[in-house]
Amino acid sequence: MVSAPAELPIGWPDTIQIVFHPSPAPPTFENRYTLEGREQTLHTASQPITLEVIPEAWQTAPLIHLGPVLGETPEQLVDAFPGALLGVTPQGWMRAWNEPLPGPVLYRSWQPTPRVLERIDALVLSIEDVLGNEALVADYARHCALVALTRGAQGSTLFLHGVPHHIPAFPAIERDPTGAGDVFAAALLVRLRETGDPLDAARFASYVAARSVEGAGISRIPARGEIEQGLTMQDRIKEAALGSEQGLPL
Repeated sequence: MVSAPAELPIGWPDTIQIVFHPSPAPPTFENRYTLEGREQTLHTASQPITLEVIPEAWQTAPLIHLGPVLGETPEQLVDAFPGALLGVTPQGWMRAWNEPLPGPVLYRSWQPTPRVLERIDALVLSIEDVLGNEALVADYARHCALVALTRGAQGSTLFLHGVPHHIPAFPAIERDPTGAGDVFAAALLVRLRETGDPLDAARFASYVAARSVEGAGISRIPARGEIEQGLTMQDRIKEAALGSEQGLPL
């Protein structure tokens, strides 16, 4: 669901339903990537999305992803879907700004209660979201069973019941990193619901995110068949490399 008006990206699949929540303007950012990290300027904000405006059929969906961009998705919505596998990308709850716009996006520390974190099945955020504060992420992981901390080309850390696991990144030729974290989160949640295996889901998500940064927008997000073929190929490359190191016939 999108707080809008907004335009869908070119090539958006017509099999994915979108509902627009009336708003004078969509949230509009300007991203600049520098050696020191991403700089964001906010041009317009949007209206909040509450449970009352979410289609009734969606309220019983088996998988829910709350992905606030500017806090337009209230934190209270974590309690609105008791039967769903609930994923959250909280970066929009970590953003603040001053009027009038346009103006810089400011960092705001997100301090959810333990009960909120316990309700979240999978929390996904980037090292940039927390300004490098890994201790804060580890604190989230004390109460949330699955926390994924993405690090771009350095891979990610998956905390399972507080225990960290390194997930390597897949090689990629980066052309547009915008949205890679959201792609990672969506792929992780879909695969997690399919398999129930967090480590498998994180590897799956890492591959999808790597492919997504190789083109603008959604143009390089792979289809399911491409993902399966790509992961199989990566497994073969890894096996061949191990065999070569051990002096085994290839």
